[in-house]
Amino acid sequence: MKILLLIFLSLYAVSISYSQDLIVTNDGDSINCKITKIKAENIYFTFKHKDEIRNTLLPTSQVLHHQVDYYITSEVPKEKLESYKDYPQFRIAVNGGFSYMTGKISDKVPSEFRDYIKELKSGNHLGGDASFFFSESLGFGAKYYVFKSSYSLDEIYVEDVDGNITYGKMSDAIKISFIGPSFSVRTLNYNKKNALLFSISIGYMDYVNDKVVIDSFKMTGNTVGFGLDIGYDIGLSENFALGFQVSLLAGTLSEYVFSDGTNKQTIKLEEGEYENISRFDLSVGLRFIK
Repeated sequence: MKILLLIFLSLYAVSISYSQDLIVTNDGDSINCKITKIKAENIYFTFKHKDEIRNTLLPTSQVLHHQVDYYITSEVPKEKLESYKDYPQFRIAVNGGFSYMTGKISDKVPSEFRDYIKELKSGNHLGGDASFFFSESLGFGAKYYVFKSSYSLDEIYVEDVDGNITYGKMSDAIKISFIGPSFSVRTLNYNKKNALLFSISIGYMDYVNDKVVIDSFKMTGNTVGFGLDIGYDIGLSENFALGFQVSLLAGTLSEYVFSDGTNKQTIKLEEGEYENISRFDLSVGLRFIK
């Protein structure tokens, strides 16, 4: 977790640095500027001329070469660009994919059931997030994700203290939900269609397990969750992109509620026996940007 936070802070530092771009015309003129938009016909940019900040464009037919972040320092003050928001401000993402729970299997689990628990560690997730970017690089929003995993075994048996044996089924249907605010750092490519994103979130994690061991019962719990996402969006059109994302959602249960449909009991876990409900997500999805 500490390593991921260091990566996040490094990306944030890069995002707030401010360099400037280069345009070379067919006539050999070099322009120190800030490119704001690149289209098939024109390149739009902001530059300084005789202490005056100007917004203009050049036909691409008149441009020999252009390079983003060519100059370390900028002639155009950053505050002069704030009112010219030529970048996507809104991003809505829908994701789905494979998930794997990272928690260690307890040594108390009998050897004959360890493979069963391993099957429950893999599942799938579905969800999405919405973000508003108040600058080209920084934004905030909210996210919601649901993870599900299930598995079952037939013909198990339970022996009570009197030696009576009962045969039946064992199954688990796990559902873990996360909702919370997020903060994002974004780096756009030169034409602002592709983006590398890194986000961090904190929120509420809800755990539900509809369980059967001969008889049916339910286990529920909740905790504070933390999320870290690294993703890359590939522009498909002006307002849509295809996105790929790797995420870590972390949370630990210190207690849960056991219910058999008639009675409820709160089970407090000892330290060292807390239930780790953290997981990795591999996602692909569609993004709407504007």
